[in-house]
Amino acid sequence: MKKVLKMIAGASVSEPGLLRPEYEISGDRIIANVDADKIRGLIKDFIDMNRDEPLFLFIEVPANLKDEKILERHEDGLVVLEKHHRDVYYLDGVSSEGMKNLLEPFWEILVNDGLSSFGVGNPHGEEIGKYRYNEMILFCHENPERYAGIFERAGIPRTDKLFSVWDTFSPETPGQSETYRDKEGRDIYRVIDVLSKCGLYKAEQREE
Repeated sequence: MKKVLKMIAGASVSEPGLLRPEYEISGDRIIANVDADKIRGLIKDFIDMNRDEPLFLFIEVPANLKDEKILERHEDGLVVLEKHHRDVYYLDGVSSEGMKNLLEPFWEILVNDGLSSFGVGNPHGEEIGKYRYNEMILFCHENPERYAGIFERAGIPRTDKLFSVWDTFSPETPGQSETYRDKEGRDIYRVIDVLSKCGLYKAEQREE
């Protein structure tokens, strides 16, 4: 029996039984469905493979409502926006050990938040990121195959054609994602506040 994907706490899908932990190599990237409890290990493995490189951290979060054009407001608090934007933050020039130390207090939030994305990269255009609904993408322009071992070591098999969460969505089978808070009430925006004291900065706001 094939294993069903273990979703992060901040996301759910209507057809979870259709998703498997697998990865596909497509062009200059590796795209994968990853169990929630494997995300941390994959990123740490990438960091270890780049132990001699200065690394950067990126975090993407939904933009503040004050920066959006609101078309409708409903009594239940739901708002309809003209467009959706994301704020993109970076922290540059971090050693591999420094990166692991920076991330250590925040893994639970970074992994389980359903609305944000985050990841780590090197100066050569190679990076690994966790995106919405347990999707992970590793970019490597020269040879993505060299990073396949990250997924193999985590017990994630390769497939010729990945069936992703986006293939399950329809008006009848939607997904749901939400902000995650830990036992102390901290969320992804608190993580950004703390890391801003270590050099994290807002680089841009982009349209989704």
